[in-house]
Amino acid sequence: MKDTSEIPVSLKELDSDGGITKIWALNGKNNFRLGRGPDNDITLPYTWVSRKHTMIQVDGLGLHSIIDLGSSNGTFLNGKRVICSCPLQNGDKILLGKTKLIFFQNTEEIPVFDIEHDATLDRTVAFLQRDVVTILVCDLRNFTHLSELIGNQLISKLLQYWTKQVSRIINQHNGIVDKFIGDAVMAMWIGGSNKANIKQALMTTLEIQHFTQNMGENMPEIPFEMGIGAALNTGEAIMGNMGVDGRRDSTVIGDVVNVAFRLEEITSTSGMDLLMGGESAKYITDADSYFTVKGYSVKGKEEQILTYGCTFEELRKFIAVTAD
Repeated sequence: MKDTSEIPVSLKELDSDGGITKIWALNGKNNFRLGRGPDNDITLPYTWVSRKHTMIQVDGLGLHSIIDLGSSNGTFLNGKRVICSCPLQNGDKILLGKTKLIFFQNTEEIPVFDIEHDATLDRTVAFLQRDVVTILVCDLRNFTHLSELIGNQLISKLLQYWTKQVSRIINQHNGIVDKFIGDAVMAMWIGGSNKANIKQALMTTLEIQHFTQNMGENMPEIPFEMGIGAALNTGEAIMGNMGVDGRRDSTVIGDVVNVAFRLEEITSTSGMDLLMGGESAKYITDADSYFTVKGYSVKGKEEQILTYGCTFEELRKFIAVTAD
């Protein structure tokens, strides 16, 4: 292995034992693209790595950041999925599928900022950006009643099974699982075409419903057919890695998220399986021909929220009619 002491910034590939197998110097460019394809700056010829997987960027101050390029298996930084551009620090661990990488930057090369005495940095985020995002919220129907019937042990087993399969479905449709909150999941689609993202989110919703409805085939302990309520909303959100002292957690915040959760709550009494915000519907041609248009009062909003609703059967027909 060649001496890297004179390389100020580099990326190192690790084997399963943590040994260094390859080293790439990160100098002379502002962008370094990583992926399976031969046209990348750093080629990682593995099936679990996308053709164009992730990119490391360098700003004018010499600070490096990493951003995912819509990869199938995601980019993870220190165990957290990268959902927007994230700053890199010496020793950061990067995971692309099964490929383990470590970012190295000679401490003498890192721009020095006196953040110890900067009260502003102590109480704000490390890195933020605004972007248009499509949010999907799905919630298990009749979960409280089911919990009373089958008990905590089986509920725990059910949730583990459900979250695993729901994560798989979301990832297959190029979505990102933001979080599971009890019996609900929040997923998002960022970047690329909003129209394509919304279609992927709608197909994801239908597939999650189909899986949930048939979950009893693999879990006969479930005493009745299950289902979900779902809401879709599109709008600008703030995304970033919140935290101080090196503790960073990816998060998405904004009105688009709050409204999505409010709309999902309304599905339980609206007679609709899915409610979609008006901003999402703008990207669907003739949306009012396929969905029921109605305004709902939402907590925290002075004016009603215009929604486009449907049953899952109507959603199934819409997807079939509009299939490419």
